[in-house]
Amino acid sequence: MSEYQYYKFERLDGYLDAKARQALRTISSRAEISASSFQVYYTYSDLKAQPTELMLKYFDIGFYYADWGSIDAYIKLPAGTIPEALLGFSSDGFHVDQTDEWQLLIFSLEEYDEYFDDEDADDFFQHLAILRSTLIYGDWRLVYFMWLKECDFNEELDGIPLIQFDFVHLSKEVQAFTALYDIPLAWVKALAMALKEQPSHPAKQAQFQFDAWLHNLSEAEKDTLLRALFEQGLLTRHQALALTRNEPANTDEIYQYWLTPDVINPFIEQAQSQLQQEQADALAKKMALEKAEKEKALTDIYNQREHYWQQSQEQANHTCASGYDEASRYLHQLFEAYQFKNDIEAFEHSFKRFVVANSSRKALLNRLSDLL
Repeated sequence: MSEYQYYKFERLDGYLDAKARQALRTISSRAEISASSFQVYYTYSDLKAQPTELMLKYFDIGFYYADWGSIDAYIKLPAGTIPEALLGFSSDGFHVDQTDEWQLLIFSLEEYDEYFDDEDADDFFQHLAILRSTLIYGDWRLVYFMWLKECDFNEELDGIPLIQFDFVHLSKEVQAFTALYDIPLAWVKALAMALKEQPSHPAKQAQFQFDAWLHNLSEAEKDTLLRALFEQGLLTRHQALALTRNEPANTDEIYQYWLTPDVINPFIEQAQSQLQQEQADALAKKMALEKAEKEKALTDIYNQREHYWQQSQEQANHTCASGYDEASRYLHQLFEAYQFKNDIEAFEHSFKRFVVANSSRKALLNRLSDLL
């Protein structure tokens, strides 16, 4: 078995200075390193550092996968971004490394059974920056998804605060997360139902108002921002907010409403039924759309049937395998189009003429055996 491993990390706030890039180069001589990113893959060796250490020291988002099925996504947040009350439950797929400065969220899969490659990794990686931003601004649904996944088979799971987040409308980034981490959508729907019936805390998702923020800055905070901007040459919104936040966020919140397995269990059966109906409706809609598209395509072929017959013969005249393949493709399309238009006798008449004209081309006729 091969041992392919892929690592990708990115700095969103600020940049990697020359000293940082030099330190990263000592960790991997073959990595692609820029002022904001680090990417490398291995086949029969490994990274000479722990990903968590690299994340805490240098990067804001990261992703790792190995071809035996292991997947880790990393999102680093300023300390205090997510309340401690949301991070106390135990889960094999979700871990948090905390320091005085950071909360590092690690979302893990031990055995991912689907095919996964670098393109899939790059596609998912593109969502991490937005997912990080939503977490910073108070949308903590990713934590709830991991709690729901654990709750699916652990009735003794510790509770977390019941907060009124939107579990009905999911962005494409959130949908990509729920798909990769196999979050049970029936449980997500059950949580949305529970929130309609149970008292809960309002979500405090921050809406950044630049004018109000700037007006409230002290002279010392403005000096701090200018000094950081001068030293780094670049300052993101997240950095500016972190540098001017005097107290860690979300540390003193007192919660009286809690999400536990007992709260969500009464809604599971109804949620599963609704989800099955929605999936059936979506499948029926998809099939109806595909059927309409196929019928339109067949109608277009039928209306251009003389052209298709001509193309079939031209391809056959090439007397090569690729020409015979193309001729066969045209003829099978014609058969479907005539069949759709209930004009199969006309097809058979024209097809017999085609066979007679190409009777010496056995390789072609073999490709048409199901039409003979």
